[in-house]
Amino acid sequence: MFRDIGKEFTQWKQAFLEAVPGKTGEYLRNRLYGYVCGKRVRVLRGVVLHHPTRLKIGDFAGISSGTQINAAGGVQIGNNVLIGPHCIIWSQNHRYEALDIEIRKQGYEYKGVVIEDDVWIGASSVILPGVTLMRGTVVAAGAVVVRSTTEGVVVAGIPAKPISSRRATV
Repeated sequence: MFRDIGKEFTQWKQAFLEAVPGKTGEYLRNRLYGYVCGKRVRVLRGVVLHHPTRLKIGDFAGISSGTQINAAGGVQIGNNVLIGPHCIIWSQNHRYEALDIEIRKQGYEYKGVVIEDDVWIGASSVILPGVTLMRGTVVAAGAVVVRSTTEGVVVAGIPAKPISSRRATV
């Protein structure tokens, strides 16, 4: 019964940290959750982090409520990144190639996710394993990103495709 007490304690700690509101919650999550983060990082209440020790967050980043990040394969979030509510960022996937073996018994494939500086990920977007969102990328709400982007592109749809690009102002 008490064999998995360490794992259960970790789950209780994570549940507590996910639920603490306000600036106190942001402070506690940044100090106790286990991820590496820069200055002025805002991980809001209700963010679920799987394998937080494999997550790195840069300066002035914000992650909105309801977002889930699975960092088993490694997730790097750059500086000045905005992640809207209810996003999913996943760095692992089930293996499924062998038809004669049940999917649940085939293990996982791990591919890191990199989100470079100055990226905005709109609400309810999904970022799949192995994707790099280059500097300045904008992901439209609800998009499913299956391929890496180029710098300054705006992507939308399922699967996400470029629809425009950002431009420098004079």
